[in-house]
Amino acid sequence: MTLHVLLNGELTELPEGTTLAALIAQRDLTPEAVGSAVNGRHVPRAARAERVLDDGDTVTLFQPIVGG
Repeated sequence: MTLHVLLNGELTELPEGTTLAALIAQRDLTPEAVGSAVNGRHVPRAARAERVLDDGDTVTLFQPIVGG
């Protein structure tokens, strides 16, 4: 079965059971270099492997801003 998620504003098809960590790896992104949110809620790096995506989720991947 295929999931449809909105990834940074773009409709994306993924296999059922895809985790947020797997999506990040699939996009060849460095996990430490990207922030993540699903449906507007921040997902910490440590929780990405447990966060299974659902059909219709909105995923935002972004470069975190650090500094002081």
